[in-house]
Amino acid sequence: MHWVDRSPEPPGLDDIRVTLTPDWVAHYRGHVEDRPSDDRWRDFLDELRSRFHGICGYCEEQIAPGGVDHFRPKSKFPEIVYEWGNWVFACNSCNHAKNDRWPPGGYVDPCECSCQDRPENFFDFDLDTGDIISKPGLTEQQHRKAWQTIDDLALNDMGHRNNRRARIREVRMFLEFLDETPAPDIERFVMSRANRSSELSSVTKAVLAESGYSVEPD
Repeated sequence: MHWVDRSPEPPGLDDIRVTLTPDWVAHYRGHVEDRPSDDRWRDFLDELRSRFHGICGYCEEQIAPGGVDHFRPKSKFPEIVYEWGNWVFACNSCNHAKNDRWPPGGYVDPCECSCQDRPENFFDFDLDTGDIISKPGLTEQQHRKAWQTIDDLALNDMGHRNNRRARIREVRMFLEFLDETPAPDIERFVMSRANRSSELSSVTKAVLAESGYSVEPD
């Protein structure tokens, strides 16, 4: 998981929020029987996908078409059901695994504003297995949040691990011939694999770092 700059909300959302949020609050807080049927967040899916570069905010894989995940679930946080800052572009697998879960302490937020709480500070990788793991040196609370995110979103299921292992193999094969590779080709490879607009950039950076190849933060 890498940090995503979701940027300011797009125009037109404020009016929808003001109009439709009260019914969600009434249902979940006031126990009004009928659950609202609106899903106007779908109107902003293309914009959200663009901000996330078509990459799932959780598993960091390129996806299509993807959907809007309410980071803090509608059932538990109805007041922010139409808040741009609560939406994450997500693949069906991660979205369904997360569902309406919200553990004590919450999950690691891919769009966290605070630099110290960004995903890169919570996660590392086992480059032999392809597993995403908790980063060494975390506090007990941070460690628990990292593993809760990994487990509840099934980030180490077979499909995700296979995709990361394929990327690890690709980068390692490239590094085997690094001494024979022209500098412009190295730069192109790194830029195409290790920046946040590319899928699986976090594990790519981990493999490069393992070989002593530093990558400037983007």
